[in-house]
Order: sequence, then C-alpha cells, then structure tokens
Amino acid sequence: MSDGGTGEKTEEASPQKLKQARDKGQVSKSQDAIQAFGFVLVFATTALTVTVTAKKLKDFLYAALESAVRRGDDLPTVLSVVNEALWTTLTASLPMLGAAFVAGLASNYIQVGFMFTTEPLKPDIKKINPVDGFKNLFSKKKIVESVKNILKFTIVSYVVYATLRDAMREVVLSARVDLWHGVAIGGQIMYDIAIRVTALFVIISVADFFFQRWQFNKEMMMSKYDVKQEYKQSEGDPHMKAERKALAEELILHGSQQNVANADAVVVNPAHIAVAIKYDKEKGGAPKVVAKGMRKHAETIKAIAREHGVPILRNVPLAQALNKLDLEEEVPEELYEAVAEVLNFVYELRDRETKAAEARRKAKSAKTNENPPSAKGPGNPAR
Repeated sequence: MSDGGTGEKTEEASPQKLKQARDKGQVSKSQDAIQAFGFVLVFATTALTVTVTAKKLKDFLYAALESAVRRGDDLPTVLSVVNEALWTTLTASLPMLGAAFVAGLASNYIQVGFMFTTEPLKPDIKKINPVDGFKNLFSKKKIVESVKNILKFTIVSYVVYATLRDAMREVVLSARVDLWHGVAIGGQIMYDIAIRVTALFVIISVADFFFQRWQFNKEMMMSKYDVKQEYKQSEGDPHMKAERKALAEELILHGSQQNVANADAVVVNPAHIAVAIKYDKEKGGAPKVVAKGMRKHAETIKAIAREHGVPILRNVPLAQALNKLDLEEEVPEELYEAVAEVLNFVYELRDRETKAAEARRKAKSAKTNENPPSAKGPGNPAR
C-alpha cells in the first residue's frame, strides 16, 4: 500500500495504544478462566463444608417430618416449615455463594489487575444499530466463540455420561441398601463427576487464556503508518523535535560559556567527559559543578577553557564522579580530597605564574632604568 494508507498490521502494539485500549475497557480476559476458577473454588468450598451442610439438611428433614406428623398441615405449621426451609437453604448455600463472589473478583484481578472505567457504559449508537448487531452475530469472533461453547458442552456432556455409565452398577445396587447408604453412593457419583468436570474446565481455561491473549495482541497490532502517526502525535514531528533539541543544546552551551570561563579548573576523562568546577572563597561552602558535557559538548568546554586560560586536568575517576552531579550542585564530602588536590595544584600553578609575571615585569623595569633612551638633537649627535 502507499504511505498514505494504513498498511498491513505487522508491528506490535505500543504501550500508548494498550493504555488507550485499557482506558476503554478493552483488555485480554478469558471468561473460561473466570468460570473455571469459580468452579474450582466453589467445589473446594463444598467439599470442605459438605459434612456441616448435610447435617443441616438432615436436621431440617427430621424437623419437617416431625411437624407434619405431630402438628398436622395447618397454615402456621406450613409457614414455619417454609421459613425453616428458606433459612436452611440460605445458610447451606452461603459459603458457596461467597466462594463464587471471591473467585470472580480474584480471577478478574489476576488477569487484568485493578481497572475501573465507565467507557463501556457510555451510550453508543452502534450498539443499538440493528445492521451492526446483525453483522456482529456472524463475525469471525462470534463464530469462534460459538464453536468453543458447542465443543465445551459436548465434552462436558460426554464426561458426565461416561461417569454415570461407569457407576451404573452402584446405582442399581443402591436399591438394596438403606437410605443413607444410597445417599452416600449418589454423593460419591456426584463427587466423581465434579472432579472430572473441574479438571476439564481447568484444561480448557488454560488453553483459552493463551488463545485470548494471542487474539487480543493480534487485534491490537499496528501498521508502520500507525506507528509513525502515533509517534508524531506523542513526540511531535521528528524534524521539529531535532530542531528543538539543537536549540536547547545551544542555549545550555551559551549559558555555560561564562561559567567555564570563570571556572577554577576543568576535569576531563580525557575525551568523553569534561566538568568545570568553581570554588567561591567569599561564600565558602564546597566547590560546585558549574558546567559539564559529554563527547562534542566536552570538546566545546575544553576549547572554551583553553581560550580563557582555565587549567584542564586529566583525572578519569574524578571526572566520572563529578559528571553524575547536577549543575550548581556542591561536591559531596567523599570527593573533597580529590577536588582539593586539583584546586591546590591550580592555585600553586597560578601563584607560580603570578610570581613569574612579576619577576619579568621587574626585570623589564630595571633594564629600562639602566639604559634610558638617547636624546636626539643638533648639539648631541647620535653615535
């Protein structure tokens, strides 16, 4: 395609696009994983509370039969039995309902983390458009979901059928035992079915989790054109950004020229880093970093230092340590000794240069006094 088109989606989604999709509620999430986690937790809770639940149901059954025999079927008796039935059902199912609620929250949080957005709740005309709705019914994604549901229903149905078929002998023999033995046999059959269905749900959820992630990443992919457009929107045009960067560097360097010219010394690495330091004796305190640069900026700082006669000293460890400091930041205590050696050397060098310049000035003055200029005139001809 031409550059003006969107092009083929061959690039992975950028963090910015993933964030925008998340803000809209579009994330990779497997409903099968949520269902499987809930089924596992509810089954585990049921297995742990089955003894207590069975006792509650047994006590209610005895109480209901006793009321029917002793008190008859008058309205107060019936209402009492109904109230007891509702309360028993609620207390027996409450642990399982709590487990399902916790499983729903936990499975969603594990997959997508904490997310709160009202974007899906906003009115959208496309959601009520019958044409778009009809198209969505036959979309590739809907067809895949339908096929998955049919396969799941078929497999689960076969697992239940196979379990009942294998337990048919126990079901037939349960007619010869007492009630509670028959209930135990039925409970064991239900337990076997739950174990197999749970294992099946876990396997399906793991496969669906990776499938949903792959499908989401594929839907979020971008074309090269999309990447360029997003970059321009977030960072600006590359040419304009380069110009802004050059202007910023020029301003920083212009502000650093005076600092380098007034610095006491420039510590180098020797070619990659240059740091100018200054110690203000009147203000006291510690020496400060007044300018620093790397590579081409380091070369510029050294050129300015040579132009203004600022000593340039090679000290690799010190230059690297000073380069980590911010501009106008005082030298930390652990660098006092190394910086002091540099400044002492610079001060001694200045003293020697000052004394040498004073000596040359005195020598020139003495020579001038010993050999004054000859006066030229008609009565005093030059030799």
